[in-house]
Amino acid sequence: MLGRNSWADGVKLELGGGASPTPGFVNLDPIHGQGEFRRRAQDGIPIPDGSVEATRCSHLLEHIPAGAERIFVMNEVHRVLVPGGTFDITVPLFPTWGAIADPTHLSFWVEQSFWYFTGRRAARADYGIRLWEMVSWSTRAARWGTAGRAILRKS
Repeated sequence: MLGRNSWADGVKLELGGGASPTPGFVNLDPIHGQGEFRRRAQDGIPIPDGSVEATRCSHLLEHIPAGAERIFVMNEVHRVLVPGGTFDITVPLFPTWGAIADPTHLSFWVEQSFWYFTGRRAARADYGIRLWEMVSWSTRAARWGTAGRAILRKS
């Protein structure tokens, strides 16, 4: 568990790490998180502003509805990161079957989905999105389709 003085120690956060979170990362997970970290990302991140050095999530964001909830989670991660902190995201890419077959997937992702969060694709309305810098984008083949990996940086 994190103590009051540990926020300055370069905390790393994993969203939805499940039963096997990445070593060295605090696991924010509604089933496997501990104490105040046993919650969904859409319910807020119980960490002070600018306290986290790195955040990651693998195969979580597709379980969060597109729209206001997706924007909220992206903005929450932005809020807790230190300037220059990174957010490492892996999602199944549409239109492969791995992105759409799972009945718990509530949103679909393509490379261009990240453009709204980097300013490369200007939103037609003020969605309240905090902008990120795209550090890298890559894809990899999996037996169920294609995974996309974005590494974003808070400016």
